[in-house]
Amino acid sequence: MTLELHLFVNPLGMRCLRCEKDVLKIDRDLNTKISYQFVPLFNMKTIDNTLKYYHLNPHDLAIRQQVSKTLNQVILDYKAALFQGRKRGRHYLLQLQSALINQGLDYNDELINKIAHDSHLDLEMFFEDRQSQLAKQAFRQDQKIASDLGVSETATAVVFNTEDSDYGLMIPNFDYNTLINAFKSGKLARPTSLDEFVNQYRPPKLQIIQNNN
Repeated sequence: MTLELHLFVNPLGMRCLRCEKDVLKIDRDLNTKISYQFVPLFNMKTIDNTLKYYHLNPHDLAIRQQVSKTLNQVILDYKAALFQGRKRGRHYLLQLQSALINQGLDYNDELINKIAHDSHLDLEMFFEDRQSQLAKQAFRQDQKIASDLGVSETATAVVFNTEDSDYGLMIPNFDYNTLINAFKSGKLARPTSLDEFVNQYRPPKLQIIQNNN
């Protein structure tokens, strides 16, 4: 069995940083192959949650616009990093989140350059791609997938078994134990790939697993 896991995240959120670390833990612990990616989610809820997390005034239009602009560019940076490989892209995102969330550093060109360098990215290519139409197209595609799957909240995971089936598993408030329990109980015994699922099923036939923690 090969699992394909898509975790919808707020790249500026602490909750999703913990979720992403759970995904990396699952990758080590499950006795099966797992392909995973972090899918940034950009909507009003993401912006509102970011304002709340950083204790910013949600009624200040200038602050809201700045948060929206920053979130948008962080996502484009991540998409640009992914163009140089999933592993490097994920490493870039986690390092950037750690700097912004855990260390409280400011998001600026100097920090971006350092994180990109530490992630072994081709800097010239990265800085070109982060402003490119290709990155913006990838950004829009992520939001379309989220919309097609009915995902509006971050920290939501959608999981598929790539071998044989016609449905997927949605896990709101994703965590390590919920996915492990679903795997052990056989609830992941059937799915298909995300792209095939989105193309074939509207509305998607997602079985929703509730987190009882």
